[in-house]
Amino acid sequence: LYLNTQETDRYYYCSNLIRIKFLVENYNYNIKSLLTYLDNLMTYEAIDDFTDLCNEFYDYVKMASKISPKYEKYPRYFLSTHKITCRNYNRLKQTFIEQDFAKRIDKELEYKIEDYKFIYPETTQDIKDEAVQQSNCVASYIQRVIDGECHIMFLRKQNKNKPKEEQYNESLITLEIKNYEVVQARGKFNRVCYNYEQELINQFNKHLSKIKNKREKLKERVA
Repeated sequence: LYLNTQETDRYYYCSNLIRIKFLVENYNYNIKSLLTYLDNLMTYEAIDDFTDLCNEFYDYVKMASKISPKYEKYPRYFLSTHKITCRNYNRLKQTFIEQDFAKRIDKELEYKIEDYKFIYPETTQDIKDEAVQQSNCVASYIQRVIDGECHIMFLRKQNKNKPKEEQYNESLITLEIKNYEVVQARGKFNRVCYNYEQELINQFNKHLSKIKNKREKLKERVA
């Protein structure tokens, strides 16, 4: 298998290695079998660019494994199989997004202060609804939440005149949280927080800090 390692191609060379390493470590591929398979594809399916092939195969494995753990690891007709897998994945994409988002929901982060509550959204639709109500771009953060880059939460005031399940439905502040700390907090049309809202957020940050310390101590015990 030939890889061009000249100075101008080092970026692509490293990119290929990262893809292959990921497949070996996360999807139990045998590196020798994988490289032999990719080399055969270059020959028998007339694929010219090895970097494109690595990207496409990496893409195929990620999609196929979500559809079924029994996916074909070394499809005989890769290009056709990849195309069919893309079609099937796109049909089921929203289901996969919700499943991945559900794994990120952390109810322990929620916090109540008198009539105010910091709420973790239940679904991606909750974030989309927040974006509409607040006229902001928080919907674009959904993938970041799924990827573990941040959490999105809502600060809402209780409306006791409504049924119990609807008492915290009205948007007030949208929050982005990283490393157990609020890094962004905006009201409707991205307005800055009022003083009383900032005070609530300060208390919420203390709650997040306690959770962080507790989880770090738990990790130390396990280690």
